[in-house]
Amino acid sequence: MKLKAILCAGILLLAVLICGCTTTPQESNAAAVETPDLLGNWTGTMTGYEYGTGYTDCAGALMTLSVTEQQDRIFSGEISFMNQTGYAIWGTTACAGVIDRDNRTLTLVEGGGGHSTGSLITPDEIEFIYLNGAEPFNIVINSLKRS
Repeated sequence: MKLKAILCAGILLLAVLICGCTTTPQESNAAAVETPDLLGNWTGTMTGYEYGTGYTDCAGALMTLSVTEQQDRIFSGEISFMNQTGYAIWGTTACAGVIDRDNRTLTLVEGGGGHSTGSLITPDEIEFIYLNGAEPFNIVINSLKRS
């Protein structure tokens, strides 16, 4: 009877070893996703709608977002606007923003009011949606590429 019990215990132990129940968990191969680096100049066009004026290409103006500082998911810099010949229009505005935990969604606030939500389309392309509720209210799509 003892031999039968030892034999059963041995077979049970062998079955456990064969099934892999005693193996250690495998380490994850997934690397931690790094926060995107937004430092640099982002330039592009603007199209939108302004109450009382209608749909607009913002007189062909170009917007430049200069991200001068970034700490983890928070960034800051300034926004400037130029006409097609490079002449500065609408002045320069300080701004700061946040990269969402998904490393793709962006939120931007501008000095003097107005804010934008956006997406990092590729590492070198951003799209912001600018919202301004002041009169006349407007909404604008800013399509920017790193330059």
